[in-house]
Amino acid sequence: MSREIISPSDLNKILSVYEDYKQDGQQENTPFLQLLDWMEQKQMTDALVERTCQPGEIIIRENEPGDVFYIIRFGQAVVLKGDFQTPTILGFRGIGDSIGEMALLDNLPRSATVIALNTVLLWCLSRELFYQFVGENHLSFNLELMNMLSSRIRKSDEERVRGYVREKQQVVVLETLSKQATHDPLTGLFNRRYLDQILYGEIAHAQQNSSLVGILMADVDYFKQVNDNYGHKAGDVMLQELGKLMKKCVRLADIVCRYGGEEFVIIMPGASEPTVSKCAEEIRSKFQALSVVFESHEIHATLSLGAAIYPLHGATVDEVFVHADRAMYRAKQEGRNRVVVYSAELKNEDTE
Repeated sequence: MSREIISPSDLNKILSVYEDYKQDGQQENTPFLQLLDWMEQKQMTDALVERTCQPGEIIIRENEPGDVFYIIRFGQAVVLKGDFQTPTILGFRGIGDSIGEMALLDNLPRSATVIALNTVLLWCLSRELFYQFVGENHLSFNLELMNMLSSRIRKSDEERVRGYVREKQQVVVLETLSKQATHDPLTGLFNRRYLDQILYGEIAHAQQNSSLVGILMADVDYFKQVNDNYGHKAGDVMLQELGKLMKKCVRLADIVCRYGGEEFVIIMPGASEPTVSKCAEEIRSKFQALSVVFESHEIHATLSLGAAIYPLHGATVDEVFVHADRAMYRAKQEGRNRVVVYSAELKNEDTE
């Protein structure tokens, strides 16, 4: 008989769920042990066929014929539906539990798949033997059977709910990890890694559509003095407030990033030079008027901003980005707290 065994990684996923299940310590009384006692009394134990399954072996598969059922003599198994990578777990079975009795009772194909979690020793019983036992033990067996099936349905529903909760938790974890990879933890803005990814895409899109991309760079003036005079926590609060202010001033399509330290970059798809200049001036003036309150101190600072427009001020990503940085540096040189757009004058200075 050929054995079908799932991959070790798929088995480990199921085992991790089983560890949580074991902690509940839930056990059910199975009426099928009566059947074994009955067979011993009738001296019919020779009719039992033993089967040993390896860890990960598929004992029965969903939708296959159900002419026999099993009683677990040793080991544990899982009952599930769906694929093995993301299964819906209906329950677990241990010593004395039955497997596959519903298909036999209903005379229908298997409704679920059963997989051995470790080495499992099974007794295999035929349909004929089962019905002979039911005929001689009708009342007492049927009552226990109904109780067992009711318990299994309840536990299957509970496992479905647990599975749903686990999936939701995994989604939350993945979303959190994704956000951590692309967002600055202090301000909640996009980080430099995300900027590097998105900027090339925006420039490529603009090149295909003959459109513009504005790049606006901003740096807090004399930020070191804020940290020295009021502490780094005060500096952090100022950067957080600046991030909120920038998000309120930009358009929905614009991308605000914390580039590093007290430096920020805003990508403005489709923005003309007047649009970029207007946005930059709004950010500058509102930040100048902003009062950051920290431990009874009112802290003020200003911004220097530089802008460049693709393709007016650069034919490549690197070129236009460098020119925005050059414009910001000129704003610092001219006295800070101002906006400078890259111009022919700056271009001539760069070539001298």
